[in-house]
Amino acid sequence: MMMENLGGTAGSPILKLILEKGLSNILVIVTRYFGGILLGTGGLVRSYSRVTEEALKKAQIIQKEKGYEAKIQIEYNYLEALKYYLEKMNIKIKQIEYLEKIEIIIDITEELSKKFASNYSDNNLKISKYDIIKEKFVEI
Repeated sequence: MMMENLGGTAGSPILKLILEKGLSNILVIVTRYFGGILLGTGGLVRSYSRVTEEALKKAQIIQKEKGYEAKIQIEYNYLEALKYYLEKMNIKIKQIEYLEKIEIIIDITEELSKKFASNYSDNNLKISKYDIIKEKFVEI
């Protein structure tokens, strides 16, 4: 028995669904244990499309933007005001260290970082220091 060429039955339908949902940086793996020429090209396309659609519905989609991990230094009496401000701006606190001054590690988008860096001394937070530690993609 000769196998038919069933090219285009997996990658194309899966890629089409990914592109329709506007996703990137994604990996979809479909394992086929049975099918081949018995399902035919149309059956394989429907099968791969259905399983991919179901998987994407169940997947947790995470949006990320270019940004930074940054360190803020602040006096103890301004901590609660800063925490409130960061929460309001949807800036994630990763770590807090209580040293001579409080050091807070945050994840911040590039856009918010520019805004934050340009006016942190103008607000009532009395931030002593703001430094970028490294570039990274941060969850938004």
